[in-house]
Amino acid sequence: MKWQCNKALLSLLLVGAACGGGSETCAEEIFDLDQIVVTATRTQVEEFKANANISVITREQIERNHYTNLTDALRNVPGVFIANYGATGESSASNNLMLNGSSNIVVLIDGQRANINGSSGTYGKMAMAEISNMDSIERIEILKSSASTLYGSDAQGGVINIITRKPEDGKTTTKITTTLGSYDREQYNISHRGSVNGFFWDISGQKKLQGDFKDGWGRTVRDRINVTNNSFKIGKKFADKADVTVVYQTYEAEYTATNGGYSKPSIVQGTKDNSKLTITYTQKISDKMSNQLAFFRHTNKAQESDYTKFNDFTTTGFSDQFTYAAGETHTIIGGLDYYEDKINHYKNSSATTDGEKISNKAVYIQDEWQITKEWKLSSGIRFDDQSRYGRNNTPSFVLGYTPNGRMNVYAGYKQFFTAPYVAHLYSATYGNPDLKAETGHAVEAGINYKFDATFVGSLHVFKRDSENVVAYVDTPTPTHPKGQYVNIDEEHARGVTIQLKKAFSDRFNTNVGYSYLYIKPNAGQTPNRNGALPRGSWNLELNYVQDKFDAVISGRGTVGKGQQRADNQTIGKPYRTYWIWDVAMNYKTTDMINIFARVNNIFDTMYTDMSYELNPNSAWFSAPGRNFQVGVEYTF
Repeated sequence: MKWQCNKALLSLLLVGAACGGGSETCAEEIFDLDQIVVTATRTQVEEFKANANISVITREQIERNHYTNLTDALRNVPGVFIANYGATGESSASNNLMLNGSSNIVVLIDGQRANINGSSGTYGKMAMAEISNMDSIERIEILKSSASTLYGSDAQGGVINIITRKPEDGKTTTKITTTLGSYDREQYNISHRGSVNGFFWDISGQKKLQGDFKDGWGRTVRDRINVTNNSFKIGKKFADKADVTVVYQTYEAEYTATNGGYSKPSIVQGTKDNSKLTITYTQKISDKMSNQLAFFRHTNKAQESDYTKFNDFTTTGFSDQFTYAAGETHTIIGGLDYYEDKINHYKNSSATTDGEKISNKAVYIQDEWQITKEWKLSSGIRFDDQSRYGRNNTPSFVLGYTPNGRMNVYAGYKQFFTAPYVAHLYSATYGNPDLKAETGHAVEAGINYKFDATFVGSLHVFKRDSENVVAYVDTPTPTHPKGQYVNIDEEHARGVTIQLKKAFSDRFNTNVGYSYLYIKPNAGQTPNRNGALPRGSWNLELNYVQDKFDAVISGRGTVGKGQQRADNQTIGKPYRTYWIWDVAMNYKTTDMINIFARVNNIFDTMYTDMSYELNPNSAWFSAPGRNFQVGVEYTF
């Protein structure tokens, strides 16, 4: 029955597309293919000519879809894999985020490092579910490509750059939003931004409450949150020569989560108290030279009843980037980075770790050489000095060819060097101080093509080979009864991402994305890390806009999820492939008032993000079933 519903909806999409194709009001240029991005090269470049596999979640998409948090937004991007143990993403074992099959990524806020490199509970990154106050975000750039030279040797899988909003000069705006929904959900947002005489500010606050959820079978799952999330951004612009910006973000949460699956729930309660501070000074020295200096400090405190666990981590660092346009054909980018990850206090029921720290110093340089009007070569190298693993160099080369305004082709070679995080080394439960650093290289290529003004497609491929891969193995040992982190000799990954975007009229547009991933199995295992990652993933979206009304239907499909670790292969088979459909709608009653609604998992599909167990009656971590939210925005 559910599959018939899925087919019916797909048929509806095709009919809608066909109707849209016959519209007499087809826009001349629907997609903003000339959108400027900064993540691919640390300089402004048109997305179409970035010579990289990059996706952008725009402010318009954020407003139309009313994403609950950054996790929900990233789920709709091809090449991004997310697996949470519940609805909120608050469990310490949640927030499994990967780009092109790698969890070694760098997360940035306005170009500055925001990783939580000490937290094993977030696989060394930032917990995406904690970015739930979406009012402060202008856009999100996702670079699904190794970017070690510019962003750190651990940017093996890519980079996520969260760009915050900048107020319009001479204008102030306030927005109040109230959202109610399933599972006793309440969410209240207020934001105020403005700019006067060079001073600018963007202040937003959020209160979010949510209770236990029900899965696709109607079973209640313990998963509760009480969150306060604030963001403060202030700055001063000095004519067109310089500006200074201070961003301070706080996240406080009380939560209840299920850590053991359906058959062994293991209910835990926890708290979080996190903050991020970034100070940035940007100066335009001349028409050809600019410099950006930044300081950041992130604190992350979490406590859970499970194992009497308490984590207190701090990441502190600074960066300086110098950009020089040398003539008409060369742009040189150079800089230095430094950060220190420190365990202030790391405790569970069996041991305590205090004061351990790891630091990394680096300098880098990259040359953007416009060889001809059509050919461009980006080459660079990064020199790292890691306090525990010593010195390492990671070069990169990307050659791009843009013969006209319709086609862009590129190919690249990049090396990476990823040191274990402090939790990998010092966790009392899973830690292994004898771990080696992961090294390797990636070969990438892609093509972007404009079929016409309303139809664009892209194809990206990669091949990544790694040595000494850090992985968790659950085999018990006398010293680690729950398993531990180990080095795997080597890993070989291959992947393809395809995306098509088509506008049928100024009212209808759609995009389709598909990602394929294959990771060669190790001895005694099956591909894709023993079935932990699916072979294929689909992303579909249909957008409709008419006057004051707009709607978005989005679907994501998981194909060929592994079940090698499942207790019962026969029972788990139906859950290897599934589709999840969502819909969001907005109606702008006046220029000041917008009413919106969203339905997630329309067909109430029973599924799980995880692959550990595909038997719903065993150690299965349910995802939410059908759920609703409605709200109103008032802007003045």
